[in-house]
Amino acid sequence: MKINKKIISQTLLILLAAGVFIVIGLKIDWQQTANAVRNANLNWLIGATVTMLYAHYLRGWRWNMLTEPAGYPLNKIRAFYTVMIGYLVNVATSRGGEFVRCAMAAKSEKAPVPTLVGSVVTERIVDLLVLMSLCLLCLALQFQEFLGFFNQYIIQPAADHYVPLMMLLVLGTVGLQFIKKRQAQKPKTEESTSLFSKFSAGLQSVLHLKQPALFIASSYGIWLGYWLSTYCTLQSLDITAHLTLANALGVVIFSSLGVIIPIPGGAGVWGTVSYGLTLIYGLADSQANTYGIFTVAFSNILMIVFGAIAYLLFYLAVRKIDLANDKA
Repeated sequence: MKINKKIISQTLLILLAAGVFIVIGLKIDWQQTANAVRNANLNWLIGATVTMLYAHYLRGWRWNMLTEPAGYPLNKIRAFYTVMIGYLVNVATSRGGEFVRCAMAAKSEKAPVPTLVGSVVTERIVDLLVLMSLCLLCLALQFQEFLGFFNQYIIQPAADHYVPLMMLLVLGTVGLQFIKKRQAQKPKTEESTSLFSKFSAGLQSVLHLKQPALFIASSYGIWLGYWLSTYCTLQSLDITAHLTLANALGVVIFSSLGVIIPIPGGAGVWGTVSYGLTLIYGLADSQANTYGIFTVAFSNILMIVFGAIAYLLFYLAVRKIDLANDKA
């Protein structure tokens, strides 16, 4: 019996997430957490839900703008469904949702999976650029709060390890050039060439946008949704209600750093958010841990509930398309 490497890796990630949450559980004051959740403001939580769904809908809408130049426009509603299904899968697998949403969209829109994957890679590059600009905005709005953090954890370590980092960069560049030359010498099959061209079409779609200004606006609109949703979540709890809209942007950035850590269930997000709240905004450890576990649990519940609803609606939509095609 062959053992699937992907299954092993996902199982290890889930076990790692479980271990992280056990550590979290030992550090949290559950009585304080229960009181905070019991007294949470429902109106602010509804606001957090609406703004988060708005951001996810924009992500599906923007995805259509990327796939359209490649010749595969997506239905905006079904694209939104696949985005939500992807987030549902991410609760358990961390990164698997990106491939699942491409596979689902390929099924409903008859688009090549490699092209869709290429467009998602482009999406993530654009998201990174937007996040970098938001980091600058956050630094401008909260210079005093973040100056020490940037100096201690980014500027100073970079200065201390400048020479090793430059050597690593040079070695990495040389290594990539060597690999490219070796790949170029290998005979290419028609299938591999076709897969690469389809992936490349999705990757380069951003260079052929029909409405680049609208694409940029929607990219920032997605992150505005994340920002407002985070602010609403902070306002919903008494222990974080004193934090401002500018503070919420800092929490978004800490959350994004946590997402980079490939641990299912948002365990990485809990760590970076609670750490940031303590280090930058001076919350007590117990309060920061309470908000960290609360926001991760709230986000996961949203993804599970709305992801499941999206899956059902997507299934019905695809079934309707199949029935229409059978009658034609």
